[in-house]
Amino acid sequence: MHQGLAPLFVMWAAMMVVMMAPAMAPSLLKLARGRGAFLAGFLAPWIAFSFAAAVLQMQLHASGLLDHHSGALTHPWLAAALLVAAGALQFTPLKRACRGVPAEGSLRCGLRTGALSLASCGVLMLVPFATGVMNLWTMALLTALLFVERVAPPRWPVSGLAGALLTGAGVWLAV
Repeated sequence: MHQGLAPLFVMWAAMMVVMMAPAMAPSLLKLARGRGAFLAGFLAPWIAFSFAAAVLQMQLHASGLLDHHSGALTHPWLAAALLVAAGALQFTPLKRACRGVPAEGSLRCGLRTGALSLASCGVLMLVPFATGVMNLWTMALLTALLFVERVAPPRWPVSGLAGALLTGAGVWLAV
């Protein structure tokens, strides 16, 4: 099913807000003031990401690389590469850096936190292209992962376990 850019952008933006907000909520609630400014700053990079994801979806669709019904990549090797890339990013220092608590409730701090979040989770948010863009199970699992990564004690290997599972799924899909 082909959609225009505007509906796809709205869909991706809503999906990013719904998926990222639960992970950021505990930190946001700790702020004494400036929550609105911080949240606006945090979401700005994700809204920009949503536009890029909508454009990517249109391009993949136009090139025949995206299934018309599920929204999943039609070539298993592409889906496998995406899963492996998302899994590998889970092991980087960038992923650990994203777990920090915001220093203040300001637009600037929100932008910085949002940009760091995008850098560490952006590839992860493309996983729906491997499973189907509107696959609610994928969205629920990713949202739960982001939340648990945020609230779990640092010694818990949540990101590493997720990375191993994503990488394993990618390798399994490739063979």
